[in-house]
Amino acid sequence: MSLFRYSGLSAKVRATSGKLLTQEDFLRLSSLSSVPEVIAYLKKKPSYAAILEKEDERNLHRGQAEGLIMQSLFTDFARLYRFSNLEQRQFLNGYFMRYEITFLKAVIRSILTRGEPLTDAEEYREIFERHSAIPLRQALNADTMEGLIAALSGTVYRKVLSDVYGSSSRELFDYELALDLFFFSEYWKMVKKELKSEDQEAITQSAGAEIDAVNLTWIYRAKKYYGMSAAQIYALIVPIHYRLTRDQVKRMAEAADVDELLGVMETTKYGRFLEGEEPPRLEHCMDAMQEAVHAVLLRRKPYSAACLDVYLYRKEQEVHRIITAMECVRYGLPSDKIREYLA
Repeated sequence: MSLFRYSGLSAKVRATSGKLLTQEDFLRLSSLSSVPEVIAYLKKKPSYAAILEKEDERNLHRGQAEGLIMQSLFTDFARLYRFSNLEQRQFLNGYFMRYEITFLKAVIRSILTRGEPLTDAEEYREIFERHSAIPLRQALNADTMEGLIAALSGTVYRKVLSDVYGSSSRELFDYELALDLFFFSEYWKMVKKELKSEDQEAITQSAGAEIDAVNLTWIYRAKKYYGMSAAQIYALIVPIHYRLTRDQVKRMAEAADVDELLGVMETTKYGRFLEGEEPPRLEHCMDAMQEAVHAVLLRRKPYSAACLDVYLYRKEQEVHRIITAMECVRYGLPSDKIREYLA
């Protein structure tokens, strides 16, 4: 039954996946000496040519260039959405919340840091008009948190941000944490309540591994960089357990130092991904873990929502790596250093 429902979409995803950049492409990007050179190189690639072909790379400022790269992700999402049936769109509707959270974080960051206003977010316009209840223009025009919260009236995000705004701690970190916790909670509920059989099984593995990776990373950062107490760490982590047991989470949160924490991490299901790194780059290890999970999912369940989930994950990783490459090139980092960031 799943073969019948997903055969066409799976073929579409395989064809689209063939347009993803290769490791050789990223090695080439790391050797370029300017952002215009990066854009000129991407113009030759099928997944970016249509978006970049009319642009003069010599006159694009950084924000415009990054926006165009992000737009390629949204273009792929929209293309897959149009090709999907109602059941597959149910998954994509839940997945889309990721992009709303990304947008809201950017707006909040601009407001609280009094940075450059996000007056131009053209990459979000078309996709948000089709898939989001967030009023894009009103949100972009907000210059205070009160204004943003008012603009979000009628959306699920108003209460999330209002709760933080009414609390005693309302720094950028607090707003971003609240949005992340809300996303994972809602996404997990969608997976468990709305997806059917094989789709649910596949996305549970992907979402569960992502939640575990986030919790491991947050606990590690809390211990290494901020010296947080166990009580503070419990408030940070996503209250969902997949392959991390409650006892393991407790032992990690209450570890006396980073060495003890890493010792507990090595006993978890994800311990093998920490091997060979001294000291471990935890974000890199967790990326490797999620890629391994996705590779297995795609091999075992190609005719399920896994084909959508894996492609969108890989495309998002690609977009982030390209933007990282542009930033590195812009600041004149040597190519070997850029390759380290792109690894």
